[in-house]
Amino acid sequence: MHELKSQFRCIGGDDYIDYVKNVLSDNPPDSSRTFGKYEFRMFDDVQKMIDAIKQKDAECSLCRTVAGYSWEWKSKKDKKAYDIFIEHNKYQWNTVSTDWVNSPNSVNEIGCIHTIQGYDLNYAGVILGNEIKYDSKSQKIYIDKSQYWDLQGKTKLVGNNDKEQMESLKSYILNIYKTMLTRGIKGTYVYVCDEQLREHLCEYIPTV
Repeated sequence: MHELKSQFRCIGGDDYIDYVKNVLSDNPPDSSRTFGKYEFRMFDDVQKMIDAIKQKDAECSLCRTVAGYSWEWKSKKDKKAYDIFIEHNKYQWNTVSTDWVNSPNSVNEIGCIHTIQGYDLNYAGVILGNEIKYDSKSQKIYIDKSQYWDLQGKTKLVGNNDKEQMESLKSYILNIYKTMLTRGIKGTYVYVCDEQLREHLCEYIPTV
């Protein structure tokens, strides 16, 4: 397989990267945008998104699905176990930790942030998990710590009290999603688990 290195840039350009950062901030853009030939799409069915990524992989290779770390990695110990449950669908996390993107079965698995650091993809399918939500009253994105399973992330929290640590965790998780959402050179497909967050992001990401 052909491995792409991180110096490759998405065809959406810096405008797309800045747009993603703004969409995930507390001060989102006033209106939605498109980015020429760059495919930025929201799916309301996770399996349809994964199927679309597999189709793109058959066409141009290096297309993978990744997700936020909001499911326990049970298959690490039990290879037959499923980790990720979304509606009636079930999936496994990445079965290898090193060079997952280029591993034989990666298109059928879900990668985490640790599997794509240093890699770019042709198309990225990104699942925003149960740990990131939206409060329609405050009109802000927030984090549900109880739904976050990455111990490595939790050890990086800073702050002298719970509020400061939650802000630290929010910043850390948002940076993860910004990274995931900017890995695709030709396009990014998105599925959001939290219904209110999905409705909010549909204002900025075209739906399929």
